[in-house]
Amino acid sequence: MNTYRICLMLMAVLALGCNKSDNGPTNGLNGPNVDADYSVLLTADGILSEALLNANAEVITLNPATSAFESTSVPELSFREGTVLSFYNEKSNCTGEITSFDFSDYSFKKLGVFDDIQSCQIEVRSITHSGTAIYLVYGIPGSGAKKTHYFIRMVDVASSGATFTETELDKEPRQIIFSNNRVFILSLDPEEEEEENALVVYNTASGELVHDLDLDSDVQMIFKTVDGNIMVSYPDLHLIINSITLGITDTVRYNDGKEPKFGTTKAAYFDTGGNLYYPMPTGLSGTEYPNIPGVYDFSTNTAVLYFYENFLTAEERNFEFEIGDTSIVTYDAGNNLILIGYKKDGNANKGGILRIKPIPEPKFIDNIDLNGVPFEIFVN
Repeated sequence: MNTYRICLMLMAVLALGCNKSDNGPTNGLNGPNVDADYSVLLTADGILSEALLNANAEVITLNPATSAFESTSVPELSFREGTVLSFYNEKSNCTGEITSFDFSDYSFKKLGVFDDIQSCQIEVRSITHSGTAIYLVYGIPGSGAKKTHYFIRMVDVASSGATFTETELDKEPRQIIFSNNRVFILSLDPEEEEEENALVVYNTASGELVHDLDLDSDVQMIFKTVDGNIMVSYPDLHLIINSITLGITDTVRYNDGKEPKFGTTKAAYFDTGGNLYYPMPTGLSGTEYPNIPGVYDFSTNTAVLYFYENFLTAEERNFEFEIGDTSIVTYDAGNNLILIGYKKDGNANKGGILRIKPIPEPKFIDNIDLNGVPFEIFVN
């Protein structure tokens, strides 16, 4: 397998011999100054709501307009691709509700699900979507030797009712991703003593399970790359699997102590250039925060870490902005700015957004306080 050198760049030390990406945040010194709208989903007291922001490269302000997003309970499961967010919530009558919301035009579809099962013991594991359907994997109690039955359900969002098809699974599903008319199911094999993982492939056209790829036991998560392939994340490496041929096209091992740690995050965002933005778990000297903003460039296999201590003073961090932890990281390509959503220290229902310029000239731009913790940020 090919071996690559992973270099962790700190904002205070830029010249570490790492290559710069040809895409995304590392390619521009001073991006253009363009008007942008940010749709920010916020969590507070178990409720998911929206704040509208107006911005350019120099200033960010609150838009007082009424949001078209209807506040709801914080979803149990969600999946984002581009401007579309799908999420699942359990209802009080033991059924469920799925919502698909497109933040580019505020169109949405909301459907009931599991009305046919009449069970309060449904355990939904993961959600994903295509342009026409939402997919769920779930388990219900069984009997005899099989303690739990697992299924993948495809719900047609184009229909007026909850029209669905489903297929029973032989393995226990952990996570699902849709790509190229297939759903890739990260699964555990119950027949293996060490709970070996597998990548099960579901053909959405035929409704059949068509492939089953063995993986090791320490798989963390799977991601869909910008070119539609599947990345399998491990603590010490990642694989790229072609979503059509199912061949492994790349294997990247990390140097000991320099692992990018994106395989444990549920708040990852890919830009159009293939860079991954995420809150990185630290455990590092030089920072007191549990998670700091990270950007991983897959074209060069390098990670850039933005330590708060390197672009904010102690007074700004502790008193002015009251930064407690990073909740989400994303990118405003029009203005070449990294957006950092954070939770306030000592207040689980307050947060804000910091904006910084990325390398090679990192610089703090501004901050805005928000009545909630950023859950997702859509840049329009």
